[in-house]
Amino acid sequence: MRKASLHMVVIAALGLSGCTGLKYASEERPLFASFDIAFTGTPEADPRGALEELQGVVTPTPNTSLFGRRPTVALFNMTKEPKRPNKGLRNLLKYKIGSPPVYLDQVPLDDIVAALENRMHNRGYFKARASHRVESHGRTASVVFTVQPGQPHRLRNILYADSSAQADTLEQRIHRARRRATIAPGDPYQLSKLIEERNRVAGTLRNTGYYRLSEDDLVFVADTTVGGLLVDIRLRVKNEAGADERRRYTVGDVYVHGDHDPVLPPSDTTVVDSLLYIDYLNMYRPRSITRGVFVEPDKPFSQRRTDQTQQFLGSYGVFSGVKVDYTEDSIQLGILRADVLLTPMKRFSLFSELNAVSKSNNFAGPGLKVGFKDRDLFRGAELLTVDMNTRFETQLAGAGKGTNAYEIGAKAALSVPRILVFNFLRSARSYVPSTRVEIGYGLFRRIGLYGLESANLAYSYVWRQNVRVWHDLRIPDISYNNLYYTSPSFDAFLSANLAIRRSFEEQFILGAGYTYTRSTQRRRNDRSWFLMSFGVDEGGNLTSLFSTIGGPRPEEGYTLFGERYSQFVRVRPEVRWYQAVGTHGSQVVGRVLASVAAPYGNSSTVPYVKQFFSGGTNSIRAFRARSVGPGTYRPSDDSNLLIDQVGDIKFEANIEFRWTISGFVKAAVFADAGNVWLINDDPQRPGGKFNFNTAVDELAFGGGAGIRFDPEVIVVRLDLATPLRRPDLPQGDRWVFNDQFARLSDNFIFNIAIGYPF
Repeated sequence: MRKASLHMVVIAALGLSGCTGLKYASEERPLFASFDIAFTGTPEADPRGALEELQGVVTPTPNTSLFGRRPTVALFNMTKEPKRPNKGLRNLLKYKIGSPPVYLDQVPLDDIVAALENRMHNRGYFKARASHRVESHGRTASVVFTVQPGQPHRLRNILYADSSAQADTLEQRIHRARRRATIAPGDPYQLSKLIEERNRVAGTLRNTGYYRLSEDDLVFVADTTVGGLLVDIRLRVKNEAGADERRRYTVGDVYVHGDHDPVLPPSDTTVVDSLLYIDYLNMYRPRSITRGVFVEPDKPFSQRRTDQTQQFLGSYGVFSGVKVDYTEDSIQLGILRADVLLTPMKRFSLFSELNAVSKSNNFAGPGLKVGFKDRDLFRGAELLTVDMNTRFETQLAGAGKGTNAYEIGAKAALSVPRILVFNFLRSARSYVPSTRVEIGYGLFRRIGLYGLESANLAYSYVWRQNVRVWHDLRIPDISYNNLYYTSPSFDAFLSANLAIRRSFEEQFILGAGYTYTRSTQRRRNDRSWFLMSFGVDEGGNLTSLFSTIGGPRPEEGYTLFGERYSQFVRVRPEVRWYQAVGTHGSQVVGRVLASVAAPYGNSSTVPYVKQFFSGGTNSIRAFRARSVGPGTYRPSDDSNLLIDQVGDIKFEANIEFRWTISGFVKAAVFADAGNVWLINDDPQRPGGKFNFNTAVDELAFGGGAGIRFDPEVIVVRLDLATPLRRPDLPQGDRWVFNDQFARLSDNFIFNIAIGYPF
């Protein structure tokens, strides 16, 4: 298996060596290989942003290269034209995965130079000049664009409209909008900032009744003749704007079509809180829908309320379409009729999923999931999901080669689009809060070793404080895990490992959990943003309170329904960072997490299912799942029991650079580091206890590269990784990349996964 992996790497390297993409290129018609933008003087205002914007001007862009090769161009060249346009394997290979070669004569150099100057003018560098120089390299050529920025202009006076009168006119409302301006005197002149401010003012006006007004009806007029590299600007209404654009509109009647069907006539109309609810199929209770309608009769038109209504009702998850239409009254000027049109999905549906699983712990096998959905269980847009799943796996390689495992499970979940019981929890108006009840049961059997059954019951609330902050509260969160079968060899293993045995025994968990998540992302196309989350889980606190009231702690520990329950607390902070690089979809993504789980009271160890592991497709990809740690501990080579290597403390850091190769085909290079440790010393796992002074030296490191197929429906990820540092090796021998390549290749791990790792 290891030799085969090495052979695959060699074959891939030989294949890449021929993928230059230069088959049809020549010195007379070279391939456009690269470009560079150089400033003769660094721009004073936002030099990094200026460079990134100018890089986006150069189009067409050079073909993406991988280690100096252009495999997508080579694939395009070698693939024949598809017999049917936009269909078939040839179309996929040639136009979806492959990319056509870009030649220098296809690049409009003079137009790009003019566009570079224009972009600099838009940034206030009104005297900027640009030029280009071609550098030939045989069958390839690169271009250097040189930009002389000059000095930037800055804002001096900023005026809003022409009127400061007290009359309630459009101009007066524009004048008042300056109070929340995003630009100020002294700022560099930037057209993009002026457009952003104009759109803000237009949005403010549309929230106060100006239904017909758009941002295109407003314009900033600039006066650059004031001298001293200064600019005076004034925001005003365009002369072309007519009476309709200047008129404030009021909402009249609001009709809510709760189960809209354009084919059927309405069956009934009900007045609910001044809203007219029209029923077609008698599917929903009117109030369950009208609570999400924020458009109000006799109030000025508001785009914000319209958007909030559409977003809130759309997040119910039971409608295929949510739309708010406005119609102007044919008799009364300035009056709008509002129609909230909700198109329901089919109430009942069946679904099935057949998948083939390949894990980084060498287990592979088929899986099947079937389920049923009811999208209106109690006529309140409640969503009931019931599913059953089964999976069979066999280990294809490693110490336990030939070991089989199967899993069977069933789950039922009910999601209600409102907060039940805890009514004091408040969600942002645009987002529907939900109450979720989930119950499940599962069996996992590793044939010849052990069998584990599990049952869980959770009652949770999910709500958003605002667009950036959301909460997830689970109270209670109950689970029961029972080791219902053990083989003699597994019993012997547990007898020799007391801590692991206890983690399997103490499996009744009556607890709660809470997760706080905050994102700095404002828009989908933000270039830089953070995602921070903090989770805490606890088990046994409330149960312990009642147990201690009943008397002293028995020698065998407190029990509930005859089962010893667990007491522990887990803390799970995590930070993710996303940073765009350039203007062509490249991105650097990082993640750092540190988690601790501590037993107390009725428990001496954390339950097995609540401990942490490291390694796998979404962790340290150069190591098989659950195969790192704890600490420097190394399982004996003669053990075929396949016990997961888990711990009470976890630290992990990942960084990944992603870029687009062609179409939906993307590539990445990555590095991962981390480990797990024990809180208490375990003689059977020497080196596993956490020590702050040695923790850094005990980190596992891995690196690799991968391909992602991302057609925006589902992401299929292929990663090839290898260990760079192994903490289970003796001190001084842990950096394995210093070894011979043959030894390094023995440790290549191939991961197949769905979705991005973080």
